[in-house]
Amino acid sequence: MTAGPIVLLELLLFVAPLGIMFMIATMEMQDLALIPNYSFDNFVRVFTDYVNRSAFVNTTVIAALTTVTAAVVAYPLAYYIARFGGEYKNQLAMLVMIPFWTNYIVRIYGWKIILGSQGVVNSGLIAVGVINEPIGWLINTKFSIWLGLTYLWLPFMILPLYSSLERIDSSLIEAAYDLGASRTAVFRRIILPLSIPGLVGGVMFVFIFSMGAYIVPAMLGGGELFVGTRIAYAFGIGGDWPMGAALGSVLMLIVSGMLWSMLGYINVEDLF
Repeated sequence: MTAGPIVLLELLLFVAPLGIMFMIATMEMQDLALIPNYSFDNFVRVFTDYVNRSAFVNTTVIAALTTVTAAVVAYPLAYYIARFGGEYKNQLAMLVMIPFWTNYIVRIYGWKIILGSQGVVNSGLIAVGVINEPIGWLINTKFSIWLGLTYLWLPFMILPLYSSLERIDSSLIEAAYDLGASRTAVFRRIILPLSIPGLVGGVMFVFIFSMGAYIVPAMLGGGELFVGTRIAYAFGIGGDWPMGAALGSVLMLIVSGMLWSMLGYINVEDLF
């Protein structure tokens, strides 16, 4: 009886919208009107049209690179806060969350100003004589999308890692050192295995958020093909809602598969 309202809410707020999306994906659109000629042609076009394939390849590659970069940057930061933060742990963790206090569109626009042809980076390098003309690949490229996504989602990698690292019993590390273990051995045999739940949680957050990103590729991508921008185009000026729904459905299935596979290695309760 207790689970009844929860199940009802999940059906209304999750299952029903997904069902509507799948249904729209099987329809056709003519003169900006949905036609109930049901087929799987739109799903076929997701994999056969060059533009759609390229969008999924770009999105997956950049999301994977963003996840790896975030993990490499976040791990030492989270480790330092957890092991050496001392009485300032909470304050240092709060610093990680400060970016959340500002609208992320404003923050991404800030990167647009920094990386632009007349932005801070190019202007500074020209002023000191390092370059003679602006560096073109800093903005409106895959590089700028990767940089923007890494910056935007980095806290979602740091915080789960910090949570796992902070729970590691320091006596285990001290015992390992007393038994003659090297720093590398301690990290490989104790710290890394015990921090896996936080690392997996961070990977899930960053990869999923990057796969579904729209604002960053729209503002920093300069027309680079990305699934999020393709969906926005299909539902917007493209006037092809079934194609947009098919792209969203395939994206959701990919992300759900990744999420399901990773949850098999950890306990969800260990993430928080």
